Amino acid sequence: MAALYKEFTLKSPGIWPFIVSFVKANAKACADKGQPLRIIVTADERRRTREQNAFYFGVVLRDIGEQAWVDGQQFSPAAWHEHLAELFAPREEMRLPDGKLHSRRKSTSEFTVGEFSEYLAKVQAHAANEFGVSFDGVHA
Repeated sequence: MAALYKEFTLKSPGIWPFIVSFVKANAKACADKGQPLRIIVTADERRRTREQNAFYFGVVLRDIGEQAWVDGQQFSPAAWHEHLAELFAPREEMRLPDGKLHSRRKSTSEFTVGEFSEYLAKVQAHAANEFGVSFDGVHA
């Protein structure tokens, strides 16, 4: 049996009947199987902003690419992005069509505003502490 999963976004009161109907249609059957429904209520967070994205790719990765040296080499912003995302982006499990679980890093494009702010802070601290990168906004 496939896992039961449904998300609703409460943008207007008109969605309530759908939520109530979904719960009524599934709660008893799930409880009878010893798998009661779990209801989670949370605020809907927006995806990272264009401004955050522009700052990360246009300033942070640029500055790291220009200032950081590893074993006598410099790397492109794209290489730094992949490296830093592997270090600091959370990992999540995804079930593949063949039933196997696959662990992957969460794409930064999927981050919420809060997640991306945390990620930026970690990236900048790491670059400053490990490679002496400064993010003063000055660019020649």
